Amino acid sequence: MRDPCPDKNGSGSAQFWERRLEEWDAMFSETLDPTRLGRMDAILDALRSRSRSLSRVLDLGSGPGPLTSRILRRFPKCRVVALDTDPVLLEVGKRALARFGRRVSWVLADLRKTGWPSGLPVQRYDAVVSSLSLHWLEEDEIRGIYREARKLLRSDGLLVEGDFLPSDRTKRPVGRQRLPTEELRVKERADATLRAFKERWGVWWRSLTELSTMRVALRRRKSRLPGTIPPRRTTGPKTPASFEFHEQALRGAGFRETAVVWQERDFRVLIGNR
Repeated sequence: MRDPCPDKNGSGSAQFWERRLEEWDAMFSETLDPTRLGRMDAILDALRSRSRSLSRVLDLGSGPGPLTSRILRRFPKCRVVALDTDPVLLEVGKRALARFGRRVSWVLADLRKTGWPSGLPVQRYDAVVSSLSLHWLEEDEIRGIYREARKLLRSDGLLVEGDFLPSDRTKRPVGRQRLPTEELRVKERADATLRAFKERWGVWWRSLTELSTMRVALRRRKSRLPGTIPPRRTTGPKTPASFEFHEQALRGAGFRETAVVWQERDFRVLIGNR
């Protein structure tokens, strides 16, 4: 059942916006991203493994804050700066995580453009994290992000990237060929999953267009990100950058060590130690 907006002026309650964030998470984990919950936990475990407590984390491509929310809850003394290029998602995040007050800051910036760190409220972090964001970007853009991220990290800082990171070395076993009927079943399952995601994606975005509290954010989005609501992908590589590329890009940016700390299917959590 759809939540009513309890405030007559359309501003909504904290619970209303927390529910929108929960729906965002479930929309992915129950369709296209079944490894999502495990990957998020692995990112938090990587942050926990640091020898010293976290005081400040930068979340790149934060969306409405699913990872930011988890960090704030897991590390009560930590502050998070959440950065995204979509003003609508940032507005949902601000409202959904309002209970955390000054522990979270929201920054509107485009990671694809040089100089994005200039808009950050602080320039030093214990960790830089990202979840399911960088696979949208081209290889040169990812290289630049890793270089900037290293500059933002303290001397013992940690970068944690959890994403769809397929390996260049992944090959079907020799002699293993799918039968036509098997290929058809795989395609049918994939098509059904995509349809389920698109349906929920459309409902989530269209529900925001009906709220007076989102009018300003929607106007800002239209000027920054021309396109339809619900949004459709119009940029980025057809094939996401590989795990090997990310590993090499981290080392090229100056990270002294890299390691995969979690993997399920082609989803990995890759860390880089400054």
